[in-house]
Amino acid sequence: MLTLLPETVWNFVVIRSTVTVIGLYGETIEVPCNNGAAKPEDLIFTKWKYKMDDGTSGDLLVKQAHKEQAQIQAMDGYKDRVTIAANSSLMIQGGSLVDQRTFTCMVVYGSNLDEHPVDVLVHKKPLPPQIKDKAKELENGKLTSLGVCTAADANPAAVIMWSKNGKLLVADGKTIIITPSVKMDPSTGLSTTTSGLQYTAVKSDVGAKFTCTAKHSLETQVSAPETFVIHCEWTTLPPGGL
Repeated sequence: MLTLLPETVWNFVVIRSTVTVIGLYGETIEVPCNNGAAKPEDLIFTKWKYKMDDGTSGDLLVKQAHKEQAQIQAMDGYKDRVTIAANSSLMIQGGSLVDQRTFTCMVVYGSNLDEHPVDVLVHKKPLPPQIKDKAKELENGKLTSLGVCTAADANPAAVIMWSKNGKLLVADGKTIIITPSVKMDPSTGLSTTTSGLQYTAVKSDVGAKFTCTAKHSLETQVSAPETFVIHCEWTTLPPGGL
């Protein structure tokens, strides 16, 4: 195990500014060391550590310059998930929201020690949006619950918008009421966004196509279009008219 001796004197200890990288949920996350810059010629070793949930620092691995293999130091869930790439990047297998934390690459060369902290964010696009709990019909002039749009399992949470015939619907609190909500799954940390639409139909809405759109940093997705029967009450004139 590599140990930094107390009597070791570093001419320069430099902590660089923190950078941020975005990894994808379920995929390998690459955390660059010093933004991928070339290794110093007098490199002694590279070490990766991370900020644990309690705020203390935990060791992940160390790679000495003259050795082919890195020494895994992690004793927790990272033990079987981390490796180091040829360019000193930390590779984290099976990215999840537990990886949203700060990782630090420590580079020791000559008599210098540099630290390069990296904040990792993990994103996941939602499942394709769906309109559920659809109304059997809409009544002309009456505010009716048209349906609920769901965009599940995302990080960060998706934003849902409603459209009619491709034109954005804007809530006015009277004829159009949109009720959004977000719930997080405590086991995965992923969020599901729902949006309920109450709509007041008019006769011209016959054949109109309603869709919901889930906006997310990774992708914008549109639901399948839905049409609704518009119920209209017609007044029948008596024989002979008025």
